Amino acid sequence: NFFNKIMLNDDQINFYRENGYLIVKNIFTDEEANRFNQLIRRHANKDFAAIVNPDRYEQLSNQDERPKSDVRDEDIKETNIFCSAVMKNPKLVNILKTLQKKEVVGLSSQFIFKEANSAYSSQAWKPHQDSSYPGDKNGEYLTINWFLRGADVENGSIYIYPGSHKLGLLNSEPNISFREKVNTNPGNECKIPNELLDKKIDLEIPKNSILFLHGHCIHGSYPNNSNRSRPWFSCCYITKGEKYITGKNAKRTEINLS
Repeated sequence: NFFNKIMLNDDQINFYRENGYLIVKNIFTDEEANRFNQLIRRHANKDFAAIVNPDRYEQLSNQDERPKSDVRDEDIKETNIFCSAVMKNPKLVNILKTLQKKEVVGLSSQFIFKEANSAYSSQAWKPHQDSSYPGDKNGEYLTINWFLRGADVENGSIYIYPGSHKLGLLNSEPNISFREKVNTNPGNECKIPNELLDKKIDLEIPKNSILFLHGHCIHGSYPNNSNRSRPWFSCCYITKGEKYITGKNAKRTEINLS
């Protein structure tokens, strides 16, 4: 059976339930990771700002700041197709269903370059819960984050508060979190509960690994102070039928994964 090729074991499932995150290696090949990185970099602007919903033709086209004479429809479509295929990948979807124990739909996607020595390399996300963006109070929102290259503290990896997903959706301070001004830090910042202050851990993530993250799990990221870029592609999902905020930039909409 095709799905059995990437089934999670009980230890992995229990780890996610307890900690609110899980790292899974080699869902995609190294060749696919390298190819995707090549495709998406064609659309980066001079600052290597984030790209929202590269799986959608019109949005990717609008964010591609190259002279229109240099932008081919074929390039936009090729990137669209690749991004959509990642979001709907059967192995990914099967893991999402296993972790969620429910049917899920896609909502949006985003590519963050964290390009070394770029205008946004110093960007560091404040501690936040992803669920604050779609307004999910029920813990039904989750993301996959495909690290195309390895990540550590030096090149801007993320830190996380294991078990924080059990606290529900916390109050947060809204901050611009898409193409914010250079030298400002995004993230709807939430206060770290006292019982978690000494629980913070820094994740070291191998190249071509996927971080599955519960929407309530508090996390943030470090600036990239290295000469190594830290590109990742994030796809956002929610339990089918659950309510959510569309969002001005995210333009969330239900995407069937079958």
